[in-house]
Order: sequence, then structure tokens, then C-alpha cells
Amino acid sequence: MLKSVDTLRRLVADPLHERCGPDACVLTTELHGDEVRGLAFSPGRVLRYVLNRETRNLRLSVRLSLASGNRAPAA
Repeated sequence: MLKSVDTLRRLVADPLHERCGPDACVLTTELHGDEVRGLAFSPGRVLRYVLNRETRNLRLSVRLSLASGNRAPAA
């Protein structure tokens, strides 16, 4: 059954906000059988997610993380 992109984004948004906070947002959404896959943004990180639609289990992996500067500025 095909679902609209907005429906899939809402399906992912709730578990994503629970795990990463209210500032997290869904960037891309793809339907692969029983899984919804895509990319999400959380301040300072780009995440890959896989959500099982039946169990609502959300798996996250960090794809890009911004490093904080630890060097002192030049004089």
C-alpha cells in the first residue's frame, strides 16, 4: 500500500523527537517494504534512520557530526 510522504514523515517524527529532542527534523523519507528509511537532522548531526512500521522500532546511526573547535584563536 502506498503512503503519502507527509504520512511517512509524521510516522517518523514522533519517535525521532522522543529520541533526539524537539529540534530534530526529518529530511528524507523512503518506504522499503515494512521499513521507512531516510535522513534526519538533529542540531550538529545528520542521522540515518530505519523505522519498522509494525514494531515502531527506530534505529539511528550518525552520518555526519560537527566537531567543536578545541583550538585557541590566533593572537
